[in-house]
Amino acid sequence: MFKNNLAILNNVNIALLSVGTEILLGDTVNTNLSSLGQVLYNNGYILNAEITVPDDKKNIKDNFDYLMKNNDVIITCGGIGPTEDDFTKDVISEYLGLNLILDNEHLSWMQSRWESRGLVMPDNNIKQAQLPEESKKLINTNGTSPGIYIKNKDKHIFILPGPPREFIPLVTDEIIPFLDKNYETTNKDYEFILFYNQAESSLAQEIDKFKPENLDIAYLASKGIIKLRYDKNSVSSDDIIKFKENIKNKFEEFILSLENIPASKVLLDILIEKKLTLSLVESITGGSLSSALVSHPNTSKVLVASNTLYSTTAKQEFLNSNIGEDWKALSEDLASKSKLKYNSNISLAILGEAGPVPSSNYKIGQIFISITTESKSETYEHNLRGSRQDIINRSVNNAIWDLINFIKKL
Repeated sequence: MFKNNLAILNNVNIALLSVGTEILLGDTVNTNLSSLGQVLYNNGYILNAEITVPDDKKNIKDNFDYLMKNNDVIITCGGIGPTEDDFTKDVISEYLGLNLILDNEHLSWMQSRWESRGLVMPDNNIKQAQLPEESKKLINTNGTSPGIYIKNKDKHIFILPGPPREFIPLVTDEIIPFLDKNYETTNKDYEFILFYNQAESSLAQEIDKFKPENLDIAYLASKGIIKLRYDKNSVSSDDIIKFKENIKNKFEEFILSLENIPASKVLLDILIEKKLTLSLVESITGGSLSSALVSHPNTSKVLVASNTLYSTTAKQEFLNSNIGEDWKALSEDLASKSKLKYNSNISLAILGEAGPVPSSNYKIGQIFISITTESKSETYEHNLRGSRQDIINRSVNNAIWDLINFIKKL
């Protein structure tokens, strides 16, 4: 979640050098990049650049050199472990003209960790206790490779381990306090409006008609949701009030939230507020909808049960009857059965064709969402485009959006 009074740095460039052939091969997703961007942004900083390089000394050196010439703070992740392809620390030390010195205190600590498990530490782990001269050791409470800080003239270098559970705590505990201490910020105060079922270009075109001239504004699109971000300190308070009134008057039926929170959290908050219980039957989304909900605390207050029924057999067993080819009717039957079975206030069932090859008579991207209560039922049909994963993601958000609007009309 984004902080209010967000302070965005105008006078520091921060860059990340990610090291790991496995990232470039697609074997590992670089979650450190997105996590670092979020942590920096939430604390008032912007990541200026990121480069991913393989476990290759020349690649590491050349790209580190580029980042050193164009940034003030350079963070590296990965390549400081015990194996023979871990040489980020070696390359950077050589580049800066620094010798590696054995930290006997850290070596003893590592050895004691191995001994506590009844094991003898392999010799190749000794390299993890080698630190560049003139550097500062950063304590890594989640692993054996310490982080390293080096000041080189007016540049600040942080060499961090690659595993996310080690990398992010060091960013939070070491880098953020360092930035707060050494750099001044200019205050901005960001607010957000989240829209659904709107095209970004059309939305921007309409908002431009009444947007205050100097309003700092940006549009962020993902999975059918458009986030409008604006700095309320960039214009007068009267201009902001009028701007928000125009937004509400023009787009009220498309506004998902006035906070920068996931759509699933918006739905959960509504269900809790109205003291409604929910049961789910998922097919096309394969449990993604319930997973989105249970990622937030207090879901147990509203979610009674969730069934993932992918095969025809599973659906027939759930209904205790044969099913036909009419997916609209099937989604309605599944929602009704789920409500009856679990005695929930509301039940939702979602079916559809995700592709990439059709497995039915329905078009790829065609989905049906049925919602039922004791006194009211609705079925929504959507036709989505994109990859299989795009369709699944959009199906989840469509189900959330449809359910929110269904509840509003109760």
